[in-house]
Amino acid sequence: MIEKFEIFIEKHHLSCLKKEVSLKFFTTITCGGEADYLAQPDSYDELSKIFKFICENNIPYKILGNGSNILVSDNGFHGIVISLKNLPYSIELHDKKLTVSAHIEGAHLQKKCILEGLSGLEFLNGIPGTVGGIIAMNAGAFGHEVDSVLDSIKAVTHEGKLVSVQAENIHFSYRKIKLPFENYIITEGTFNVHKKSMHDVKALCDNYISQRKSTNLWHTLTFGSTFKNGTDYYAGELIEKCGLKGYSIGDAKISETHANFIINNGNASSKDVYLLIEKMKDEVKKKFGINLELEVKLWGDFSYAGK
Repeated sequence: MIEKFEIFIEKHHLSCLKKEVSLKFFTTITCGGEADYLAQPDSYDELSKIFKFICENNIPYKILGNGSNILVSDNGFHGIVISLKNLPYSIELHDKKLTVSAHIEGAHLQKKCILEGLSGLEFLNGIPGTVGGIIAMNAGAFGHEVDSVLDSIKAVTHEGKLVSVQAENIHFSYRKIKLPFENYIITEGTFNVHKKSMHDVKALCDNYISQRKSTNLWHTLTFGSTFKNGTDYYAGELIEKCGLKGYSIGDAKISETHANFIINNGNASSKDVYLLIEKMKDEVKKKFGINLELEVKLWGDFSYAGK
């Protein structure tokens, strides 16, 4: 099927495909192997054609944003990784609705909101990743989640069609969403915002950032929260109560600041990180009888890592 994809790319004169691309530096934890292919379309027409072909031929694929919540196997990912970063860049305001390209980083979105005095999205300040990833994860903090501010999205379907979906037709749950159809790529999101002074928006953003800095790890190699919180527990607290703060395997270490964060001290392999994840799960299960659910996404096969 991969060979067929190469023929398709040549036939349609698409120059956006690269072979055997290391994903290590496409992720914030900076470890992992190669993708068989990386596709970086520079138009929505290219994206639609590529995605339709992938879905029609059942080729394994992943969508790459900022790489802030993924762990790629040391053996890589056998399939096609699609990056949206070369697509047209757009942030537009119409009647208190802010429409943003999915590949724009959350940090750039916040800068726009501060400069334009647009309020409503301040709680997203400091959440890593792109707008598409933030929507797909129904990201949230400080008692707010994306579903409270999202008006609609646009997405490419498995048929290669660009469609709009209103928020009311999206099923939101903790750190995930479900659309009325399977297999899609979010291309933009529209958010409800309202005008405030630039000073007030910046002050609220700064307040959230200062709270984050007390628990999150800035300027470290990490993918953010490892596990989801439960309805009646915080994953980090359970891990801390197991005495695992500072525990390390190879160059991968559980943060001494926040036990739900794993840090790459420079040369960690994905195996090191994966074994640390398994250690955290096992110890919490033994002590509290709780099965922690991963927030980070695993790309590729980790059976080689064992336990």
